[in-house]
Amino acid sequence: MHVLRKYGFAIAVLLLCAAMGLYLYLSSSKGSSVNLDQNLKAPNFALTDLDNNKVTLDETNGKVRVVYFFYANCPDVCPPTTYLMTQVQNKLKEKGSFGKDVEFMWVTFDPKRDTTEALKEYSSKFDIDTSGWKFLREDNAEATEKLMKDFGLGLLKDEKTNTFTHTDTIAFVDRKGVVRKYLTGSIDETQSADKIVDVINALVKD
Repeated sequence: MHVLRKYGFAIAVLLLCAAMGLYLYLSSSKGSSVNLDQNLKAPNFALTDLDNNKVTLDETNGKVRVVYFFYANCPDVCPPTTYLMTQVQNKLKEKGSFGKDVEFMWVTFDPKRDTTEALKEYSSKFDIDTSGWKFLREDNAEATEKLMKDFGLGLLKDEKTNTFTHTDTIAFVDRKGVVRKYLTGSIDETQSADKIVDVINALVKD
């Protein structure tokens, strides 16, 4: 009893530290430090890549998909967000998960101007590894607009200037085809490659 009174506080502190250590380890291993706050079944699609191959979301189940809607003539947010994601790409390549566990899907909502050749030219401006990054299109602009809305994202076209007002939002789809997270792209000055990598890593481990 005397020993317990003498060392009780120290023992309690050690037990608390051990419990915290176990909690942090389990949290890290489950990726729970990232709040995956969405649970929306991602709409399936069948789009064409730069090699004129059909790509569907369902056929890529088993990988984490990072989906972004854009257009090549975007004067503001699309290019810097694409550049930001090249930094994410490079960090994932260092871990060996890019292309293997993770795939980026950039979908244009301006197919009239964003031909296959136009998308190839756009992608050539960035350090893009096509082994894990697909640029996708659909000839029917209305179908792409509906797909974007089904992802919960907004789009408005200005017919006079032929420009678009759209959400600069990246959707993160888990291996089972469920949207688990949305993040704002480059329009958010606090956004960083590390934050995005954390989300992707959490989904890879999930």
